[in-house]
Amino acid sequence: MLFLTACGGDEEGGDGGDDQSDAGPYRLGLVHSSEGPFATNSATMRAGANYAVDLINADGGVNGRDIELVEVDARNDPQTLVTAIPQLVSEDEIFALLAPVDSAGCEIACAIAAELEVPALSAGAGRPGVLEPSRPWSFTMTAPDASNSIPVLEAIMEQESAGTAAIIVDEANATTQAQGDLYREVFDGSDVEVVSTVTFASGDSSFASQVTSMAAENPDVIALAAGPADAARIAVEIRSQGLESLLIGTGSLQAGGTDYINGAGDAAEGTLTAAQFNPDNPDEPAASLLAQAEEDNDLDAVSLNFAYAFDIVNLIATYLTDSGAAASPDTLEDDRQGLLDFLEDVEAYEGMSGDVTFAEDGTGDRPELYAVVENGQFVISEVGS
Repeated sequence: MLFLTACGGDEEGGDGGDDQSDAGPYRLGLVHSSEGPFATNSATMRAGANYAVDLINADGGVNGRDIELVEVDARNDPQTLVTAIPQLVSEDEIFALLAPVDSAGCEIACAIAAELEVPALSAGAGRPGVLEPSRPWSFTMTAPDASNSIPVLEAIMEQESAGTAAIIVDEANATTQAQGDLYREVFDGSDVEVVSTVTFASGDSSFASQVTSMAAENPDVIALAAGPADAARIAVEIRSQGLESLLIGTGSLQAGGTDYINGAGDAAEGTLTAAQFNPDNPDEPAASLLAQAEEDNDLDAVSLNFAYAFDIVNLIATYLTDSGAAASPDTLEDDRQGLLDFLEDVEAYEGMSGDVTFAEDGTGDRPELYAVVENGQFVISEVGS
């Protein structure tokens, strides 16, 4: 089966493979948001998870059973999470949760899932400390923005010999607010003077006044603390006003895939971001899995959230296969604990996103990469190369 092809090593192997075809599907909860600054990241996460499920089920399922995703669209509404997660656990009897891709949503959903002792995995939450209220029951496939982005962006500042910077921050979202703080740390550590800080709210119709304010200071660098769609429209306004400032982003901007690039067009050219995922990874099995995903889904490139969600589903499927877990009403409690133990001990699981390993705090252990937009695509390199 494909998900076994994606699995590296023998993780807590058991006999597994028992025929449980009469037991009905394994049910996983999936929480996404069709609204908010990270709606596109959420959409690609959802697509990656569904793609994994489709492949697994087409190949006979797990232990003779299908995997079923029970989906909830939270629409970027915290109250929806408060009511939906307990319902997924009590009424839908989910085995595990694919948590929101954004840090603000993950923090709420993962904390509720932890209270109910349900393993929760996010394909994108990277805000420092986002998992603290929900450990040990929560995990994120990404490295924290700070540990991943700060050293990369500091290296970029040195490489570009930047002297001044401006920051534009979406003040309506906790994740982007944290990005603003991250940029300040980068600039402070790089001896770059912040000459302008401006704010906006997600989905604002115009950024003309904010860009005009930044333009008055003519900064060498403009840091985008924004979701991909807003960042794209900001970039267009920056270039339309004639600013030649270098545009930079944290890893979450590259994580949105082509959404920033498609929205900004030529204005995105030259943007530099931190990165922790390479859609052109030449190593196997990632290379084959990425190529197949591109072909099957008509994608120019696989995005981070797509690949991470694909790997989450396959990690769970691997545990179910190895353990033969029934995940029935009578065994759910023990089987969820078994999945938690499995995730805590995973070492170098080889998936679509490369090697997957979780640190002690449940965050992903990822490489330090950077991306530059060239000819309408993110080109990935290792720091120092």
